[in-house]
Amino acid sequence: MARRSGMTMYLIAALGLIIGIVSAILGAGPSILTVLLLTSVAGLELHRAVATSLVAVMLMSLVAVVPYAMENAVVWRYAFTFGLASITGAYLSGHIAGVIPEHILRVIFFMATVVASVAMLWDRPPPPLDQGRKRSSWRPMAVLAAGGILVGCLTGLVGLGGGFAIVPLLVMFTGTPVHAAIGTSILVIAMNTMAGLAGHLPHPPVDWPLAASLSITECAGSLAGARLARHISAAVRRWAFAGLMLAVSAVTLGQAMHGYHPSHVMNGRGRGCANRRHVPNPTAADCAPLGHVGAP
Repeated sequence: MARRSGMTMYLIAALGLIIGIVSAILGAGPSILTVLLLTSVAGLELHRAVATSLVAVMLMSLVAVVPYAMENAVVWRYAFTFGLASITGAYLSGHIAGVIPEHILRVIFFMATVVASVAMLWDRPPPPLDQGRKRSSWRPMAVLAAGGILVGCLTGLVGLGGGFAIVPLLVMFTGTPVHAAIGTSILVIAMNTMAGLAGHLPHPPVDWPLAASLSITECAGSLAGARLARHISAAVRRWAFAGLMLAVSAVTLGQAMHGYHPSHVMNGRGRGCANRRHVPNPTAADCAPLGHVGAP
């Protein structure tokens, strides 16, 4: 395990606080932002960063959903329809995430964030109230169940918690108010990350010091963000959500185009090298893991 300076740990903790605030306001982003933080700042390889992020985001979401639930801003039937459908996908895909090449995971990550941003900006008017009542028995549930299965697979593969999908789906297809959609989304994130973590346990181990640090700061930030959310309009939150997703997709695309990987900074350009030594042309022996780093 790489040693990190005290300044790096303070930076990670501070950014975790910001992630908690943003996630509680927008109902999305904790998984995406935490994975980016762990790969870009902490220097974890992607598979391990995903497993570590699932721990922190799961705990943060369980804390963040409480204020929304107390305001009756959680649509429980939608949350459980979407969440239960996605749990199977998250659990099963978590088992295979460790054997999928990292560049494929980065492509999936990029495409998911772009689709989420476009969906949130798509100004689709909700159906009339009488029409909504006629179709409420099956159509919204079918859309949410199908979306849940797809998002569950993304959760297990790249650590996405599901908020990027559930908020646009609820706003567009069920006419749910943005505030309630965000509260529902946070509950879905908690369910998905819990299932995704269960599927990842046989794969690369969680970085527990980082998970503990991020859990504390993200939980604190989420409580502050839930308070701030009451004073921010739905329109502002929709645009902020889309902007966040586009920014994340741009960062991910930039990393992929430049062949960026955090281990390049830590160990030279040895591709896939888990060792932290600077070796110009590493051999198999040079890249032997320091202790148990996880599945190759």
